[in-house]
Amino acid sequence: MSASAELAYWADGQRIPREDFYALACDPARSIVVEACAGAGKTWMLVSRILRALLEEGESACEPHEILAITFTKKAAGEMRERLDQWLEQFAERSPEELVRELVIRGVEPDAARAAVPRLQGLYRRLLEGGRPVQFRTFHAWFAGLLRNAPLAVLRELGLPANYELLEDDAEARSRTWRPFFQAVTADKEALADYYAVVATYGRSQTAKALGEALTRRVEFS
Repeated sequence: MSASAELAYWADGQRIPREDFYALACDPARSIVVEACAGAGKTWMLVSRILRALLEEGESACEPHEILAITFTKKAAGEMRERLDQWLEQFAERSPEELVRELVIRGVEPDAARAAVPRLQGLYRRLLEGGRPVQFRTFHAWFAGLLRNAPLAVLRELGLPANYELLEDDAEARSRTWRPFFQAVTADKEALADYYAVVATYGRSQTAKALGEALTRRVEFS
């Protein structure tokens, strides 16, 4: 590995080797924040943490359904679920030597990795027979689950409805925002002047496109 690649890994303000970074990032006993660009392997690390959590024994042991991974989109949640399922199915057929290597690159010490091989080989069957898998949820689906299980008194106190529908596709709802948006802009002289200035600079089509993109990514601006 090149020196430049080695220097790309940091922890607590210090440059560290790649192996040390993954040993920290994949340890489920640690609370960590990983900052990396798209395609850098964040999904790999997250699913590796889940894998290691499933292998824990003793006081640290947990059942699959006790693990919750939350993300922004259904696509990302599906990708994580698929990655874990693929790994477990593959690991059920791998040799002990291969499994030790897989665990070592995820930060497990060699002796501990060798001891964990039987558990890793049986993990796929354990999850299939358990019936309650690891939870991969979107933020809104997870919150909807909290609301479904909340006492009515709590919902009333928070001013939330007892009956609601989770909106998976918000295209129609977004289309209804434009009329009140333009009414609000028209009623505000400064906002209207700014809007006309943007249209004059970029054109009506590009302005509408930018506003639509901002609405789609509204969570990032909130």
